[in-house]
Amino acid sequence: MRRVFTLTGIFLCTQLSAQIKKTIDSKIEKVTVFLEGAQVQRSAKTSLLAGKVELVFINISPSIDKQSIQVKADDNITVLSVIHQQNFLKEQEKQDEIKDIETQKEVLTEKIALQRNIMNVYKQEETMLIKNQQIGGANTGLKASDLKEAIDFQRSRLTEVYQKQMETDRAIKKMETELGKMNRQLNELNQKADISTSEIHVTVLAKETSISSFTISYLVKQSGWFPSYDIRVKDISSPINLQYKANVFQSSGEDWKDVKLFLSTGNPNENGTKPVISPWYLKYVYAYQPVTNTIMATNTPGYVSGRVTNEKGEPVPGASVIVKGTRTGTVTDNNGFYHVNVPAGGNSLVMSHVDMVPTEVAVSGSGYANVTMSTDTKAMSEVVVTGMGQDRNGSEDVSDYKSVKKEIGYSVSRMKADEIKRADKLITTIAYQPTTTVYEIKDPYTILNDGKTYMADIDGYEVKAQYEYYAAPKIESDAFLTAKIVDWQELNLLPGEANLFFEGTFLGKSLLDVTNSGDTLNLSLGKDKGVAVKRTLLKDYSSKRFIGSNKTDTRQYEIAVRNNKQQPISIIIEDQFPVSTQKEIEVQDRKYEGAKLDEDTQKITWQFSVDPKKDNKVNFKYEVKYPKDKVLQLD
Repeated sequence: MRRVFTLTGIFLCTQLSAQIKKTIDSKIEKVTVFLEGAQVQRSAKTSLLAGKVELVFINISPSIDKQSIQVKADDNITVLSVIHQQNFLKEQEKQDEIKDIETQKEVLTEKIALQRNIMNVYKQEETMLIKNQQIGGANTGLKASDLKEAIDFQRSRLTEVYQKQMETDRAIKKMETELGKMNRQLNELNQKADISTSEIHVTVLAKETSISSFTISYLVKQSGWFPSYDIRVKDISSPINLQYKANVFQSSGEDWKDVKLFLSTGNPNENGTKPVISPWYLKYVYAYQPVTNTIMATNTPGYVSGRVTNEKGEPVPGASVIVKGTRTGTVTDNNGFYHVNVPAGGNSLVMSHVDMVPTEVAVSGSGYANVTMSTDTKAMSEVVVTGMGQDRNGSEDVSDYKSVKKEIGYSVSRMKADEIKRADKLITTIAYQPTTTVYEIKDPYTILNDGKTYMADIDGYEVKAQYEYYAAPKIESDAFLTAKIVDWQELNLLPGEANLFFEGTFLGKSLLDVTNSGDTLNLSLGKDKGVAVKRTLLKDYSSKRFIGSNKTDTRQYEIAVRNNKQQPISIIIEDQFPVSTQKEIEVQDRKYEGAKLDEDTQKITWQFSVDPKKDNKVNFKYEVKYPKDKVLQLD
């Protein structure tokens, strides 16, 4: 009996020590997309016997952050180890678009081969007709009628053969052109450097035989989202309709099909370490500045924002943006946006990127400049891309964001009801976390592994705004509609490009710059042709007088504003007096009734209302006294 018990014990120990390996397919249930990167959550169920088992989760993205892998199991399962490894033997599943093109390419290749065979048949017939030109025997004559009949046959048949050859040649060239297009498209879709997959090996200890559930989450690179907006204004008496959209992209190596999509304003790749200020030691600086006769440009400094994209409209992250002739610059973020201070004298920006053709764009003061850069094919062939991001010691677990929402979140409905109203159909659920905001998209979404941009609606708002027109007729005769929004911070917006629609007409694009806005968000809604502004020099009140060694120029201008709309408008008009830079130049007798004067800049500003189908006029006047042997530009 003792021997039997010992053998049985040895057998059981052997069974327990043997590690079973089991391959498991999992499904992507939820994806939280950050501004740079995404957290993918997979789920799977499998039956397990009691004991130690190695589970192999296959078809995982090859570009995951290994430090971010998290595995959750049922209470009766103990996770012993988690290992990630690449699988170069199993490639990623081809996209449906690639499969379709490859099928079309195969059919077209067969058609080309058939046409070439037909061409060979006609060539052989041509050779046979040419070789068999000898008619009749050596000692036998040929009747004229027989000769004519033979010549007519050969001419007719050769003509037909040559015509068939030309038709076949045209067909082959047309199909080869189409085949070339397919090859270029396939090259575009297959330009991924790594088409392998990866696996996550999880060793677990099951306390008992059961059907167990597993949840795996990890962070992937080559993915992200950036915002864009549709701003619609029915008329200047109606609120602004603001549509908040997300542009999601990914080429992580796995398709996200019908997943629960969350969008986070966080960026796990940013450095989260607080800065440390070191002692500031003052030292004398000895510098030599050469004397030069060059007069620097005197334009005022400004703040320029914009977005850098490629020929396909995709963002160009990491592009260098430098103010030409200076060391002032910045780098575009993951969505291609940039913000740069342009010092006085700076009049152009130079954009450069390792695989793009350098591009220069002119700037003047503050504003925005969107730039399209073209790909440098020569540089692309010489550059090796090693990846993006960096390893982290941990990752934020947003899988339980609902509980976070319950503890510290609050609903956007707390905003003032008379200022901001949510659109009729609630599209998203918004959770506010200590440092980020998470948007839950209501409907399941599919984002394929193709690098294309997929648009998802985040939310829509109706926002009360104060509309005002602005015009500087000295520079441009058009009136620009602007809108001021208070309490805009409750909308939790990000900087992004906006499409402008006014009175049902697309006006163009603008940049929604919320980074530098204060309590009031100012939107530029573009030109409105319904408001006409004209600046006229009144010659009857303008003159030139010579007194002694000086002369005096008198200028008087009239600015007329015509409101052709159905509603009254409020408008701001700006103009300016010249500023003297020499003692012998005097600006005097300034008149600007109804306007405010900035003594430092000599800018004059009117603000007034204009009734529908009415006009309003303002005037200003000044005199400039200067030596008569000098020339001044006063227009």
